Amino acid sequence: MPKSTIAGHPLHPMLIVAPAALIPFGFVLDAMARRTGKRSYSDAAYYSLVGGLVGGLAAGAAGVMDYLTIEPETDVKRTANLHGALNGAAMVLTAVNVATRRNESAHRGGSLLVSALAAAGVMISGWFGGRLVYEQGVRVKGVSPIADASEAKLPADERLEKAMKFEERLMPSSGPYLN
Repeated sequence: MPKSTIAGHPLHPMLIVAPAALIPFGFVLDAMARRTGKRSYSDAAYYSLVGGLVGGLAAGAAGVMDYLTIEPETDVKRTANLHGALNGAAMVLTAVNVATRRNESAHRGGSLLVSALAAAGVMISGWFGGRLVYEQGVRVKGVSPIADASEAKLPADERLEKAMKFEERLMPSSGPYLN
């Protein structure tokens, strides 16, 4: 299976923008609806989640094409497995959230928690997607012109990175591979 490309550039990173923004924004809007009781926030949250779900399906399709080209039993496949599993879980949670609110956009039961979990899944998965590109070089051509530039880091950044890499080690490195 070929990698997903458009105009000579990887397609997957172009498509992740919608779900990476809209699903966490849906959670923010849900929280605002909960706090204020305004239906307009619930309506906006619903449509944000719908957009995130549609965008996530497109990004996922392109991501699967790239995923199937990664050699099995490698650290890259392990990272990709975790990245994909987190995104898949976030998409399922978002689909459930959207389906339960299809006829009435207002919160029901644990919809705020479901929004929060989906948003967290997308954001954490984004870290692993970044790892695939910036550390493991997936779909990177040539050499980065900014490789030697210094990095701005937040407090406790190294501890957070260590925790994320620990979680990654728990994921299997096997998975489908098409040549």
